[in-house]
Amino acid sequence: MKFFKFVFCFAFLISCNNDSRKSELSLSNFIKPEYSSKESSFKCNLLEGRTLNAVERFIPKFIDSYTQVSNSTEEIFFLFPVNEDEIETQYFEVLLKHEEELSLDNFKMTLADLSFNEVASCSSSTTSDNSLYLTKETIYHSPVVVEILECEYLDEFNYATLKLVIEQFADALSRNQSPVDLIYSENEDIDRYFKWTNIFSSLKTRREFVESWKELEVSKEIQSLLLEQTICQSTALYRRYKVL
Repeated sequence: MKFFKFVFCFAFLISCNNDSRKSELSLSNFIKPEYSSKESSFKCNLLEGRTLNAVERFIPKFIDSYTQVSNSTEEIFFLFPVNEDEIETQYFEVLLKHEEELSLDNFKMTLADLSFNEVASCSSSTTSDNSLYLTKETIYHSPVVVEILECEYLDEFNYATLKLVIEQFADALSRNQSPVDLIYSENEDIDRYFKWTNIFSSLKTRREFVESWKELEVSKEIQSLLLEQTICQSTALYRRYKVL
């Protein structure tokens, strides 16, 4: 597990002295991520006696009802944790990608109107994350495998200190034709915390990426730069299904 954290905790920093660092930090006033959407997540547990069959039967009804009030740009995903190549079936997450806060209200209302609480107990996040793709989106099919890292900036660091190296890293992935999409998400209330999401076509392509990436010299450099400004405390692996 420590090895996978090493490989996938991508982050970036250009070393500098204290004076130049202060100068860079002032960039945070106008260097901001160009977010493409918001992400609101719901952590759910199936009720006793319920199975995933109940969820599968619920989804078509939910989508039919929700599309009556939704925006055409919204997306909905179901995520199931993967433990040692096995899918956990009792616990799952529902992720809504949206642009407007009204979309979240409509989402919650539709779940309530269709009595989803009779299938699973869900708690929604109190805040939404703003997110953007760091690479060109290349994986369009469903399901996919996603790896999510919960990270925190160390004191005096933020997105502005990451941006240039993020671009260098994305360029390295492109040059090596790495089969991975990357998403950066930041808590809209506490920008010290962020999520780093790696998207793969399958567990097999993820394993192959690990092997090829660790052979590149740039992987060692990125790990070193990461440790200078961020700490990632947890990582989770999911199989993600797109339903809208």
